[in-house]
Amino acid sequence: MKRAVIYARYSTDLQNDASVEDQIRICTALAERQGLSVVGEYHDRAKSGASMFGRPGLASMMQAAEHGAFEVVIAEAPDRLSRDIADLGSMHKMLTFRGIELHCVNGGKIDTMQVGLYGLVGQMQREEGAKKVRRGMVGVVQSGRSAGGRSYGYRPVPGKPGELEIVESEAEVIRRIFDYFAAGISPRTIAGKLNDEGVAPPRGTKWNASTINGNGARGYGILRNPLYAGTLVWNRVRMIKDPSTGMRVSRPNDEADFQRQEMPHLRIVSDEIYHAVQQRKEARGGKHAKTTAKGKRLLSGLLKCGKCGGGLSIVGADRSGPRVVCSTHKESGTCDNNARYYVEKIERKVIDTLRMQFADTDVIDAYVKEYEAEQKRATLERRKGRAAAEKGLQEAKDAISAVVLKLAKGLIEDDDAAAILPGLRAERERFKAELEAQEPEQRVIEIKPKAIEKFRESVTRIADILTRQDGEFHIDLMKHFRQVIAAVIVQPRRPGEEYQIEIKGYLSSLISPDLSAVIVVAGEGLEPPTRGL
Repeated sequence: MKRAVIYARYSTDLQNDASVEDQIRICTALAERQGLSVVGEYHDRAKSGASMFGRPGLASMMQAAEHGAFEVVIAEAPDRLSRDIADLGSMHKMLTFRGIELHCVNGGKIDTMQVGLYGLVGQMQREEGAKKVRRGMVGVVQSGRSAGGRSYGYRPVPGKPGELEIVESEAEVIRRIFDYFAAGISPRTIAGKLNDEGVAPPRGTKWNASTINGNGARGYGILRNPLYAGTLVWNRVRMIKDPSTGMRVSRPNDEADFQRQEMPHLRIVSDEIYHAVQQRKEARGGKHAKTTAKGKRLLSGLLKCGKCGGGLSIVGADRSGPRVVCSTHKESGTCDNNARYYVEKIERKVIDTLRMQFADTDVIDAYVKEYEAEQKRATLERRKGRAAAEKGLQEAKDAISAVVLKLAKGLIEDDDAAAILPGLRAERERFKAELEAQEPEQRVIEIKPKAIEKFRESVTRIADILTRQDGEFHIDLMKHFRQVIAAVIVQPRRPGEEYQIEIKGYLSSLISPDLSAVIVVAGEGLEPPTRGL
């Protein structure tokens, strides 16, 4: 009597666990009908037939086959052994080499031709099933629901499959991460701060830079997740199995295959901050990744040459720290400011200056009054000058019309008119030119109370941080610092001379009602409180 073993398998956790017992029962009945002696049972529960890897039951059976433990393998159908045509063929070839027959409840004794047919059908069914699942998931996305997976910041709505809602405590962490990164803080520094505060990460026990930064090609990572801006993007990657290992690996899809669905109710950050973050990531990644500095100092991008207005860039470092030089001088030599400055020394001078300036944040009230008074004065002067020119132009036109009228009535001679008109015409053209040269009248820009409070909040926050600071730059400082400071001008110097800096205020949140970027430059009608420090 031939010895036989039974193999059973079912695919996913969604199927009935009793499926294995049912398969073994009908295979045992087949063995009894054929007069076979069942000497072993092997099975794999919730294991895909797409690969031979990761199936301990199948591996044990094939190992027993090598030792000649049986002569027949019984399965419900060939697709229980494998749904991959190459794997099924390879398995049949190894069993045949050892003189082992393959019998199936559905199909009888399997020969080489049947192996090819069953393998082809099994693989086509598996691939077609995957396509149907994907098609169904597209419908889920287009209906405004999630097709699977939970992003940090959201949780499923009980009783409503596919629907998500915002977890406000996590959403606040996400907003902080976006604000910090937009302010120039690196993901590694952000992760360190969150760990120091004991903020729970999405997975594991610690935050790390990759969780925040993500991967551009695959579109994952907190800073790259468009759902935080209210847009669900699905099908950015596809999963395929490595035939050499059986492991599932992801491959980016073409952007044309992405599925997008607007979900404004899931928005956590504004479009403004989201796009600012993406622009910064684009500038620092891709082809710029190897040339862009990874660290971000407090004054990065804000240092300007006092001679030409160009930026200051790192030129090297010594035992006292990194140094900067005018990038225009460095790149083209068109600026003769070749002085080198220690970045940390400039930072200390700026911090000390601001600490004194913001010791009393009531300076904002004086600033606002000065700005509004200056705007009104400048507007009034423009109006007076324009009114005088318009009056002179009209008087010249009236005088010319009067001379022409008298000439037409014969009240003056042609010679008299010819002597008077050139002078009047010259006056008319002079006033016209004067009006054309004047800038068009501008309305007085009123500073909105809400904007004042926003600006005051940033300045107050800076003052508070500077008061408590003990040498290290607080991570919150960069965020608020860049909402207030537009540029730090470093004046040319000779070796040994003191650093002379000028801090210019960034006043967009005060001047523009929609909080757009408007920079008032000192020396053009307004001197901010930090001017000339």
